[in-house]
Amino acid sequence: MQRHAVVMHPLPRLDEITLEVDADPRAAYFRQAKYGLYIRMALLKLLLVGW
Repeated sequence: MQRHAVVMHPLPRLDEITLEVDADPRAAYFRQAKYGLYIRMALLKLLLVGW
């Protein structure tokens, strides 16, 4: 894999990605899930409550 590559996945990652990838700094799927949660929360608030 190239040095500038980023590994992303929508999770859960059952057998699709090995556990060794978790330790790789290019694995961004946990950050992706974390920030995606905040984005979904903000969108729900915007839709339900408004500005």
